[in-house]
Amino acid sequence: MHNDDDPQLLLVDADTHNPTFTGGVPIGTARGQVVPKQAETAGFLWDELDSPNDLARQRWAVIAPEGEEGDALLGRIQPLITARHQQQDSEVKIYRVPARMSPDEAARWKKQVFETSEKHRDDLSRYQLILGDLHQVPAELQVIQATDAFVGRLAFDRGEDYEAYVDKLLAAERAPNPATLRAVFHTVHDGTGATTIGHRALVEPSLELARALQTRGPAGFPAEVVEGANESPSPDEFLDLARNPATTAMFSVSHGAGAPRRGWSTLAEQRARQGAMSFGDAGELAGADLATTSFLPGGVWFMLACFGAGTPTTSKYHRWLTALAAQGQFQGQPEAVLRSLPGAAERPFIAALPKAVLANPRGPLAFVGHLDLAWTYSFRELDSGKGQNRPSRFVQTITSLVRGNRVGAAFRELFRYFEQTNTELSTLDEGEVAAPLRRAHLWMLRQDLAGYVVLGDPAARLPAPQPRPRAQQIAAPGSLDIGGFLGVNLLPPRETAAPAPIASPTPSLATLEEAIGHMLVGDLPAKVIAERHGIDRLTLEDLTVRYREAGRAAIKSPS
Repeated sequence: MHNDDDPQLLLVDADTHNPTFTGGVPIGTARGQVVPKQAETAGFLWDELDSPNDLARQRWAVIAPEGEEGDALLGRIQPLITARHQQQDSEVKIYRVPARMSPDEAARWKKQVFETSEKHRDDLSRYQLILGDLHQVPAELQVIQATDAFVGRLAFDRGEDYEAYVDKLLAAERAPNPATLRAVFHTVHDGTGATTIGHRALVEPSLELARALQTRGPAGFPAEVVEGANESPSPDEFLDLARNPATTAMFSVSHGAGAPRRGWSTLAEQRARQGAMSFGDAGELAGADLATTSFLPGGVWFMLACFGAGTPTTSKYHRWLTALAAQGQFQGQPEAVLRSLPGAAERPFIAALPKAVLANPRGPLAFVGHLDLAWTYSFRELDSGKGQNRPSRFVQTITSLVRGNRVGAAFRELFRYFEQTNTELSTLDEGEVAAPLRRAHLWMLRQDLAGYVVLGDPAARLPAPQPRPRAQQIAAPGSLDIGGFLGVNLLPPRETAAPAPIASPTPSLATLEEAIGHMLVGDLPAKVIAERHGIDRLTLEDLTVRYREAGRAAIKSPS
């Protein structure tokens, strides 16, 4: 019988696919054993409600390693830099960083280099693409930058894989929109405590929340919602779902493969298999299994599992688990967990699984995963003394994706809870509140949330579904079909299963131009402009981008 209030770890050993940890950690020791304090993070630099999808407003930049290695990576993605330059009609800023940074050094780089690179903070690039593996640009910098920006990373072992990803991304941005979108919520039912709690506390409630949002119409959850697994774990079943052309968003809960009981035979074996998706007795899916097969083409995969995104230089839990093992305060075998953590002479690495699917021309545009040990804290909080499920923060992220928001903006729906938890911990420290157990649970929650990262261009986005066929509508007198001119549908499609309500008229040209004018000037938040003019905010943002691009094209190429 599994106790939902026992913290669980989503890690199995690669030999038997049995859990390396089954609970029993004396959680009250967590805060006391881990001494280093999280580095202070800078405040917010942007209005979070102001046109987050508009690159001309938010800007896009690249963070690359110093030296020739960084020069080579920048050359590999030059077509993407050129495309983003054209889309934002401004120079793409390139930042160069050293290979090693502590959390404090990363925070100081942000304040002293990044934030001073522009005279006005509105000109700073909120979308930031990091180039290189973890030994080239440290994970600490990605966490610090992501506290208020939209950050992603491209990391491959071969230079040509950078080019393959860029070709895939740019082709996807030119492709027609699909007829339908499908979001799959998948649990590997392997009978372990972690996946059992993951399904009960996260996946099942997420399915309910997504389906409830669907009842609000196209603006709610504009994708089909699918529960993706039966009671018998099967890689083939999972692959069939991912190959379906309609599947564009995949959320999966499973164990990640860690070191076998004998330890990894070579570093190459560890880098090829650590973080692979475990299916219990049915085996695993590693990078080599997904390098060429069709897998979630043009979509986004959110994988919740230990080391799913990669293995950092030092796990935030390393010192704590080592101390517990030395004191005998661990029910189980902590060395089974510690075997998967990097040694002193080993470099950190992005996992082979996301590298393979992102380089795959028939793979996804982005991957969200965990860069360390992944616990159940991020969706089941225990600091109040009673377990509380938090599925909504994950549903918010998937909802934002299927609504057409860029991946970085959608990921912000989840990562902002890291900053919220960090603030709560600081409040306890400043108030000298004596609550050791609460501190320990909050510390675990903060570290768990900090482990999530985006791999891929944070400016990538899922396509909007094509509007469903609907009865012909008559435009209001004096209105213009500017939506048709710009290639978008301003009115939501009617649900065919229910009687269609009387459609509101298409906003007049004057109304649209007034709204777009406010967007271009930036005198009001996008949400306020949309509400005042009776236009969906995402539609207004897309119209503004198209209006600006069409205007620039006319200026540059006068007839």
